[in-house]
Amino acid sequence: MIGAMIMFVLLVIFYIIISDIITVFFRLTGMTEERARFQVISLLTNSGFTTQESEAVVNSTMRRRLATGTMLFGYCFTVTILSATFNVFMNLSKTELSSILVAFPMLIMVLVTFMFLRRASFFKRRFDHVIESLANQIMFGRNTNQLLLVEEYGEMVLAHIYLHTVPDILKDTTLGNANLAAKYQLAVMIVKPKKGEAYQAHADTVLQTHDTVMVLGKRKNIRTVFEK
Repeated sequence: MIGAMIMFVLLVIFYIIISDIITVFFRLTGMTEERARFQVISLLTNSGFTTQESEAVVNSTMRRRLATGTMLFGYCFTVTILSATFNVFMNLSKTELSSILVAFPMLIMVLVTFMFLRRASFFKRRFDHVIESLANQIMFGRNTNQLLLVEEYGEMVLAHIYLHTVPDILKDTTLGNANLAAKYQLAVMIVKPKKGEAYQAHADTVLQTHDTVMVLGKRKNIRTVFEK
């Protein structure tokens, strides 16, 4: 019976990890982390969401596919968990119940420790980087630039972009010469080389493959310039 309880906790941890992975997939479709997580929780729990939020999903073919898979997974997983839990508690004896009461606090500590590690910045950065890279390859191809929205400000968005390929307009030229502000109303704010510290972008900055950049501007214009 203790084994069943351990399995239950492991399934909860697995469920949380899967929800985090699906959230990354939704973020790669152009959603902020907050909106993506809300969508995933709504889909996994079949709780529904507002008309405006649902339109953000149904208006995109890729999001519709993700939503379909997420709802199917959520339904199957919920049925499995509920049936397993029901069977466990229906067949409990008094001896087994006392054993569970002893083990329960330890299992809760394991779950709390996992939740703490999950939110720790060093773990989250590494986890997100690995999943983002794999998800980007699956959804868009190996050499597609990885674009994640950080925040929305009305029509303007702040985007985090990993450059697998330097866009043609920026290849072998400075940001000043590319003149993104005049042509696309974009501002490259921060550049983080693959090896080295992040720095504030300036007119003489030349972007390189594997740089990470923070860009402010309209979503459509960011995609036009940086998506390959």
